[in-house]
Amino acid sequence: MIEKSFSIYHLEYFLVIVTRVIGVMSFAPIFGNQPVTRRARIFIAVAVSFAIFTAYPYVPLKYTTFWGYSFILLKELVVGLTMGFMANITLTIIQMAGQFIDRELGFSMVSNFDQTFNTETTITAEFYNMLLLVIMLCSDMHYFILSALSDSFKLIPIGNVSMDTGVLYDTMIQYMVSYFVIAVRISLPVQISIMLLNVVLGVLAKTAPQMSMFVIGIQLKIFLGFAVLMVTLQFLPNITQFLYGEMQDIVTNVLQAFIPVT
Repeated sequence: MIEKSFSIYHLEYFLVIVTRVIGVMSFAPIFGNQPVTRRARIFIAVAVSFAIFTAYPYVPLKYTTFWGYSFILLKELVVGLTMGFMANITLTIIQMAGQFIDRELGFSMVSNFDQTFNTETTITAEFYNMLLLVIMLCSDMHYFILSALSDSFKLIPIGNVSMDTGVLYDTMIQYMVSYFVIAVRISLPVQISIMLLNVVLGVLAKTAPQMSMFVIGIQLKIFLGFAVLMVTLQFLPNITQFLYGEMQDIVTNVLQAFIPVT
């Protein structure tokens, strides 16, 4: 229920909510992408903050000085930035898988500017990333970010944030281990196909040395790689669903690191 009386204390409480929401929107998938303008992010953040402000009851903040209030804002910003960053970093798995594929096809030298992560990336990595974002939008996966953001205020009350560095460290280590394993599994069909092609070309180079296997191999790698890519594209929705589950797990573990100990 919307409060009928709105005082300076309610405004301070609302600004704390906005701080956490803006932190999430700065890095969260889809919302934090480079094509989304800053004005749009601020508008979405204020709208979501107002919805959260009206959904949860007002609780007075416990602080005495200006620095106490600033420290509360800083802690809320850290929570928001960590949630958004860890949710967004899961999408880089598909990007690394595309880079592995381009390395096998000989496209690693062909780079393009990726507006999503504001970095240089290869063409297959950007292609995978764009398809992943389209599937997320079509399947309403971006609502998970808003749902997790809303639930974070229930699990981590305003002004009562405590960081467990041990849990956060274990989450990062576990994610880094899974990061490369999942990326290799996604690119494995292309890598195996190119490896078998190299074996065949090596045998043909010994049996028919008059043929230029180097010239033929370049075209065959590209053709075979594209053929395998077209076949494996049908599994991209399943890969997206798997990455969505990974995103849920890592965001949940991050929230556990900030839950205050009772």
